Amino acid sequence: MSDTAMTTLLEGLVVSISNLTINCNSQAYGHFNGSSELSITNGVVISTGNANALADSSTAFLATANNTPGDSDLSALCGTVTYDACVLEFDCVPTGDTLEFNFAFGSEEYPEFVGTPFNDVFAILLSGPGISGVQNVAAIPGGIPVAINNVNATNNSAYFYDNENPPGVYIVLDGFTLNLTAFAVVIPGSSYHFKIAIADASDFVFDSGVFLEAFSFRSNGGSANAVKAIDNTSFKVFPNPASDRFTITSLQPLNQVRIINLTGDLVHEYSTTEKYLQVSTDEFSSGVYIVESVSAENYSVSKLIVQ
Repeated sequence: MSDTAMTTLLEGLVVSISNLTINCNSQAYGHFNGSSELSITNGVVISTGNANALADSSTAFLATANNTPGDSDLSALCGTVTYDACVLEFDCVPTGDTLEFNFAFGSEEYPEFVGTPFNDVFAILLSGPGISGVQNVAAIPGGIPVAINNVNATNNSAYFYDNENPPGVYIVLDGFTLNLTAFAVVIPGSSYHFKIAIADASDFVFDSGVFLEAFSFRSNGGSANAVKAIDNTSFKVFPNPASDRFTITSLQPLNQVRIINLTGDLVHEYSTTEKYLQVSTDEFSSGVYIVESVSAENYSVSKLIVQ
């Protein structure tokens, strides 16, 4: 997978990515697409082993020793030596005052090594104006870093999916997080640097992976403080891809709905107090769009493909 193809797949709403590099064994990363136990259906995966081998039943076992170095930032974060690091880095300039994208983290170390030093480490490190040093934005509410010891069947289980009970059919990893959102408040028009990294901790075995959702990298305009919470769990857009029409639903009133193309242009805007909105695609060109629902309390977003 080329750097250009990866950049195109990651870019989303009103933000451009530049200077993308990936540093790891060539078999450790790639493009994934299709339905599985993951809530993310399309995107980029980086791993500590063999990315292609992630597509298997959870009754199988995946442990690949790429015999490549770890990462000093990750070693400092977890307090132990790391191996087989895969590091994706890029720069971006946001037009809005937030930066966000969707991801899920999974590992073969679930559940046997929860609470042990064999705690494969992952981080989304952000640096730039207004940020003190380097900030890990891969966190669940409360600022708790996403890691095997922090998100599992016992700790913060609301964000965890047990892929062994019942056994997963499409993803080999024994457990993973739900679709989470990395979020940071930034200064519009300033340059920021992302480092997304994963590594084996303490040994070379038991693979782990990070799934980055396609087209979800975005910068939202307006005041970041006006959005109290990011809620994608109850927000649905279907069918997707759509041909004649699509439906938007939520457990909360949709309020203001905006549909934006990938160049940042507002295509359609709707105001409603309902929890349900049906939209005809007659005035849409074929392509990829971002669907947003914004209220004083919540912000929800989804990618939409119109055929």
